[in-house]
Amino acid sequence: MNTRPEHHRVPRTLTTGRHQRGTALIMSLVILMILTILGVTAMGTATLEERMAGNTQELNKAFQAAESGLTQVLDTAGSLDLNVATTNDFTYAASNSSASVTTEFVEFTPPKRGSGHGSNVEAANFDQSSTGLTGAGAKAVVHQGVAQIVPKAN
Repeated sequence: MNTRPEHHRVPRTLTTGRHQRGTALIMSLVILMILTILGVTAMGTATLEERMAGNTQELNKAFQAAESGLTQVLDTAGSLDLNVATTNDFTYAASNSSASVTTEFVEFTPPKRGSGHGSNVEAANFDQSSTGLTGAGAKAVVHQGVAQIVPKAN
């Protein structure tokens, strides 16, 4: 015989339902937390990729400025001097960049075979170093050699 009154007994279906509702709440919070972490990670990755793309673009601008400086210095009178190293500075407002080109005499050599020059001339060889800078602080250095045909010194 059961001596317990009927009103103290809790039906099994009520406790099971409450337990399931609590589990659903916890599971939905866990899933929400995982989605939030994924979203924050994706935003961080996108920000990093944007910064990397910007840095690559700035480095490309600096390289272009250095290359432009090397091209422009060949059109500048007095930049190929046998006695002293020359430095020419150029500014490119369109890309907010600049170039500094240093040209230094290295040595005299005979002209290349088959160049059509006689034995009364020689090649004056120069080393050029161009440093390109951007407003954001990116820097690129480009070196090139240049030869100028000059009359042979007696």
